[in-house]
Amino acid sequence: MKTITIGRSSKCDIVVPYEGVSRIHAEISITGNQYIFKDLSTNGSSLGGRMIHNERLAVSPGAEILLANRIPLPWAQVYAQLPLSPANPYGSNDRTSVINANNNVQAGTSVYYSSDSLAIGWGILAFLVPLAGWIMYFCWRSETPRRASQAATCAWWGFGVGILIRILAMI
Repeated sequence: MKTITIGRSSKCDIVVPYEGVSRIHAEISITGNQYIFKDLSTNGSSLGGRMIHNERLAVSPGAEILLANRIPLPWAQVYAQLPLSPANPYGSNDRTSVINANNNVQAGTSVYYSSDSLAIGWGILAFLVPLAGWIMYFCWRSETPRRASQAATCAWWGFGVGILIRILAMI
């Protein structure tokens, strides 16, 4: 099991030169083809908005981890030094604590934290584009009917794309 260290010290595998970051702030290792994050600091780390101190947690690649609640974990450097094997990156029989999307710690489960901010962004966009198109339609329909028709067409296309995204997200 390979482990890398993250911190302010030049002896760490990944150096983060920030005062709030401890000399040896955290360790990341791979166990059962999943990342295990262990906070070793006095200032703690934030995982998905939840503060952790001296805890060992299984995390999904790219999870939102802030060292000292300010500095994002440099995942690109983690991937370079500690790559996962391509087969089943989320499967494991390891009995460690994990954090789920509700920020609840559970011991010995197979629930993994993952940020779905991309899905939230698409949901907002799929709502705002049709809304803006229909508002423009009703504002322009008496003065410039051609422009209003184009705005309504964009609104319907945005509505259709939003439904398609929701269907694809369910699959």
